[in-house]
Amino acid sequence: MITSISQSLKERIRNWVLVKIQGGEWLPGEKISSINQIAIEFDASRETVRLSLENLVQRGVLQPKQGMGYFVASQSGINLRVALLCKIDGVYVKPIYQGLVDETGENISIQINEIRQPQKALTALLEDFITRQAIDRILIIPEPGKEEEIDAFLRPFKRRIQIGWIDKAPAKTKDPVFLCDYKACVNIIVDHYRNSDIEQMFYYSRNPEDHSIFTTMRKTFRKAISSNSNSNLVISDWQHLLSIINRQNKPIGILAESDIEAVFLLSRLKSNSIKVPQQVSIISCDNSEITEMVTPTITSVDPGFIEVGRKVRNWINGEVENSSPVKFYSTPILIKKESSI
Repeated sequence: MITSISQSLKERIRNWVLVKIQGGEWLPGEKISSINQIAIEFDASRETVRLSLENLVQRGVLQPKQGMGYFVASQSGINLRVALLCKIDGVYVKPIYQGLVDETGENISIQINEIRQPQKALTALLEDFITRQAIDRILIIPEPGKEEEIDAFLRPFKRRIQIGWIDKAPAKTKDPVFLCDYKACVNIIVDHYRNSDIEQMFYYSRNPEDHSIFTTMRKTFRKAISSNSNSNLVISDWQHLLSIINRQNKPIGILAESDIEAVFLLSRLKSNSIKVPQQVSIISCDNSEITEMVTPTITSVDPGFIEVGRKVRNWINGEVENSSPVKFYSTPILIKKESSI
């Protein structure tokens, strides 16, 4: 119990110092309050204060000067610590992580951690982030459909550390949210097919309905082409799709829900002598590396992971006000390759 109280007090002292620096009360190069003054302010021991300040020294926030006290380090020297909680082997994680690494700069270290852990293990991990590692921000890339569950688990920690969501987020969260605009991704693909004089379009996915971003994409697709067709537009059975293709005299367009779905469908169609893109055009949403590993290469919409990285960087650096809910959307771009007309 004593250890827990001591850790909580160190945490409060660190946050108090950071707030004063970020608020401009203590500028780079200026001396902060003495250990004795802080000890009185928090009714803490000098050792507890010293350990709190030394942690900020290790992070590059403060600079000690022998016999003089602690001074605010130059801004370029501050090393912010960020934890990324995600499904490490997820298809989205690599481009998002790369976007963060490319855009955050050397003064920010990013620690990537697996989110698929038992609740007890995750609780211990978060406590370690806050009390021992002094993580500044936690970024969450939730698995599809688990946004609300994860949010409920994180709620008790939100008064102690700032949390941001990437790619997907709980519906009513007040945390900063950095989203790829998947509705725009769908509309870009539909518009491309229309401009290519493709009249009949279908949406392909083997994934079940899970009230995630995939559900949003399917609804967007149905809405975008509902005036042109009354048939079942979302298909999960590739053999059913094959029978439709074989009955057509004109090329059809397929929106594959993800690059993985596109690669799977392409392999099945090619094995049944379907010509891509002469008989069927395929466009997916992700633009990951696997679209370049097949023949023909797959046209895909890049949801804007690098742009999301830039926006997250601004939040990490304190350039975004947290007084009101923050929500950013990326600008998707169509990357034309060989699988579409």
